Amino acid sequence: MLSIIIVGINGWEEYTRPLINGIWAHHPDVELCVIDNASDKPYPDAPHIHRLDKRVSYAEAINYGIDHTHRKWIMVLNHDVRCEGAFLHLLDGLNEDAIYSRQIITEQGHTWFGMWVLIVNRGTNWRIGGFDEKFEMCGFEDTDYAMRAAEIGIPVKPIELPFRHLWGKTRWNTPGYTEARLRNIDYFEKKHGWRPGEHMSVIHE
Repeated sequence: MLSIIIVGINGWEEYTRPLINGIWAHHPDVELCVIDNASDKPYPDAPHIHRLDKRVSYAEAINYGIDHTHRKWIMVLNHDVRCEGAFLHLLDGLNEDAIYSRQIITEQGHTWFGMWVLIVNRGTNWRIGGFDEKFEMCGFEDTDYAMRAAEIGIPVKPIELPFRHLWGKTRWNTPGYTEARLRNIDYFEKKHGWRPGEHMSVIHE
């Protein structure tokens, strides 16, 4: 039923390993795809771990994970997340023509999701066109994804899940992140005609 994609850079012992153990403690049969995005200290060798030799954007890493998994529903998780309970039963009855997340954000009349947890049907992701790999590092590829989804009538909906986000413990310390974020805002504005990230409001979390 579910493929889980986790993208990590470094932080194996502190972040990624505890997340994997938390998931497997409740759901040992999920299809798990962990992307080691060219960590300085490589993740251990295991069938569910895919090591990239060259560091890529978050969007490209997610698309890679989607291409290397097979189940009907896709869950994307940041690696700085904790799983604190069972969750598969919460996916029963989800609408295939929607995107789901724990966190819903709005700005300038547009709605999108917090990228730290995302659930989408595989066919729906294909209709949206996957994540735009022109977004550098990480930042606003999720907003763009939701905007393109809305253009074809796919809404973003909240879902309660037993996950806790440790809030950017790895992102802001990454060299070059601030500069890449500004370039992503410029690229987003060229695509959609407005600049995100200036007046965001969280409406569900």
